[in-house]
Amino acid sequence: MMTVGQRIREARALRGLSRTDLVKLSGVKYPTLAGIENDDQGTSTFLPDIARALAINLDWLRTGKGPRDAVREASADYGWTDVTAYAQDVAAGDGMTAVEYAETHSLKFKASSLQRKGLYARKLHVFYARGDSMEPRIHDGDALLFDSDDTVPRDGAIYVVQYDGTYYVKRLHQYGEQWFLVSDNTSDPKWRKPLPVQFGDGLEILGRVRWIGSWED
Repeated sequence: MMTVGQRIREARALRGLSRTDLVKLSGVKYPTLAGIENDDQGTSTFLPDIARALAINLDWLRTGKGPRDAVREASADYGWTDVTAYAQDVAAGDGMTAVEYAETHSLKFKASSLQRKGLYARKLHVFYARGDSMEPRIHDGDALLFDSDDTVPRDGAIYVVQYDGTYYVKRLHQYGEQWFLVSDNTSDPKWRKPLPVQFGDGLEILGRVRWIGSWED
């Protein structure tokens, strides 16, 4: 009977995927995946991500028993990646109290799109914007896909941050040695003044916003 590593290699070959492709689709790091495929590393933690990326049954991957390919609905989602959306609003306004993460549903993204952007599904999350301080770029109710692996501040980029116990979505701007939280909505005097911040002093970057889901009028 084939080993777990051999089954992964077989499924990967049938999908026409290289090991690097599978790394990008699953979010499992290359050395870890190589160890699993060579059967010299523990596997249980990562097999669900690998099975999902390869569109194969987890039981088959673990034991070799049962059908290999996962059953898909008529609108087959092979090539799509689920990203969990949470019941946590982030303020494009005065601030939202941080609550414990509560999973609500998943949004699907094309795996090839995430791969092209160099994004790993396991590091992606979706929160929802509340308020108007980031208009016109972000509207009230917009879905915000952010990368929790991208927490190094970049001048002008948009981030989900936690500041003094509340969640915000803001741009980070650097003027000299000082960083500021900045709102896009300059038409409202309430949001015109940048807020000076110090990293590690009540401010934590949760991740950089990479996609914004918005309705257009």
